[in-house]
Amino acid sequence: MKGTITGLLIVCGFAWLLVSKLSAEDKPDAAALFKKNCAMCHKADGKGYAAMHTPDFTDKEWQASKKDEELIESITNGKKDKGTMPPFDKKLSPDEIKLLVTDVVRKFAE
Repeated sequence: MKGTITGLLIVCGFAWLLVSKLSAEDKPDAAALFKKNCAMCHKADGKGYAAMHTPDFTDKEWQASKKDEELIESITNGKKDKGTMPPFDKKLSPDEIKLLVTDVVRKFAE
């Protein structure tokens, strides 16, 4: 009985490691997503173009004034303000959009 439980725990442990590794490999590369979809307007350094009215992601005050949900909404549905932000709901998955906010946009102000 003790051997069966130990064997079961070992099998479960290996299964968990395999699933964890696959999940990490399946995670999109946030920097590559930004470069492909965002950098043309927001620049690779996140400072944006003043003439296009794109926000400076390195500005800590701007970062503090925006909630993640607002940024996700803007990326998903686009925004027509001073500049025009196209919607990305057809190009990016909800997980990719959230990843852009948490792993790229927020990192510019650090």
